[in-house]
Amino acid sequence: MSIKEAVQPLLDRYWRSLPRNFRGAFWMLASGLTFIILQALTKQLGGKFDAIQIAFFRALFGGLVVLPFIFRRGYAAFQTENLPYHIGRGLFGAMAIFLMVFAVIHMPLADATVIGFTRTMFLIVLAVIFLGERVRWRRWTATVLGFGGVVLMLRPGDETFQLAAVAAVGASLCFASAHVCIKKCTSQNDHPMTVQSYYWLIATAVTLLPAIWFWVTPSWDDFTLLALLGVLSGIAQIFTVYALNAGEATFVAPFDFMRLVWAALIGIIVFGEGLAPATIVGAMVIIGSNVYIAHRAAKEHKAKAAAGG
Repeated sequence: MSIKEAVQPLLDRYWRSLPRNFRGAFWMLASGLTFIILQALTKQLGGKFDAIQIAFFRALFGGLVVLPFIFRRGYAAFQTENLPYHIGRGLFGAMAIFLMVFAVIHMPLADATVIGFTRTMFLIVLAVIFLGERVRWRRWTATVLGFGGVVLMLRPGDETFQLAAVAAVGASLCFASAHVCIKKCTSQNDHPMTVQSYYWLIATAVTLLPAIWFWVTPSWDDFTLLALLGVLSGIAQIFTVYALNAGEATFVAPFDFMRLVWAALIGIIVFGEGLAPATIVGAMVIIGSNVYIAHRAAKEHKAKAAAGG
């Protein structure tokens, strides 16, 4: 028996013995770190390639995970009665990737990361409008305060920074819109991988045409890094799924905010970026709002469950 065969069962047993919330927190931290490495590579490649070309490669390679599902299911992989929502998810997703890539290239990593957390607040507004969900005044208040944190960060001055910050806000809105489309599809019995299959095809096609216009042929080294963007994106999403599956969402979700720490450290060490006072204050407001929103959502869910709703 090899050392690996002897040690592996012990490690598996030890891992399963850990509290579920601990395991969930671990996976969420791993997800956040992977996302920030992805963003750092994006920023590095931004000096060579246009944002839309980077978005194309990220969409192309990030969606390859669905190929086994498509090969196994064939035409059935695309059977759906919700085609408009699939198209919407693909378009919103493609736009979100492009806008976030643009933001990461043209503004500090920490700033783009903080603004990215506003997708939760956009999702609340869109869920009320399009999903018919009810939100009480406390969560509305936290949402408004969170958007106030964004206003603090959208400081006037450098026009390039200003445009990048608006792009980051737009990316959050598009991500939230894509999530609404996903909810519409999955609530009407579409397989999650069907949702991902449509997204891969649509996002890749939508970003390909403009990418050709700005195309710069990458070297083999750069091609490897561009492919790695998609791979890391897929890995980070898998880690997120593991996190939410292992632990309670309200316990696990706040650990995602650690990505701001990693973004700040990488920004300072690798790119020589500083932390502006507006970023720090805005981050405190936005993250505080997100934590409170998660807390209130969990409390309302428990109250509804206790009432048999």
